[in-house]
Amino acid sequence: MYESILIPTDGSKGAQRGVDHALDLAAEHGATLHALYVVDERVHGTTPALSSDELYLETVEQGAETFLGEVVAQARAQGLEALPACIRGDPCEVILHYAREHDIDVIVMGHHGMVPERRPHLMGCVDEVSEVSEVPVLTV
Repeated sequence: MYESILIPTDGSKGAQRGVDHALDLAAEHGATLHALYVVDERVHGTTPALSSDELYLETVEQGAETFLGEVVAQARAQGLEALPACIRGDPCEVILHYAREHDIDVIVMGHHGMVPERRPHLMGCVDEVSEVSEVPVLTV
């Protein structure tokens, strides 16, 4: 039924629940898992702590790559194919575009990721992706 599963993740506890479920689903269907971390330039685009926004974004990307490596390792430990991707942009737009471009069968998302916890004034991406996606979205 599912050949390609997209798991957008931000490394939060809520997102990890989505990762765990996506791994189980991929194992059940022998599907390829696409692990996607979107560096949200709206949230991470400016910071007074570092002298350069670009330096800060690179730091966030390094953390994302580390986390994606852990997800890929979990998948491969279960004998699954896993493809990591770290992309800058608006998370909702990137997730929807990635799903279309990679012929994804289902998107599995933890219901509460980093944005709702730290930026409650922003609409959660899960809600927007669920409303607009052309493929099923499973929230965990």
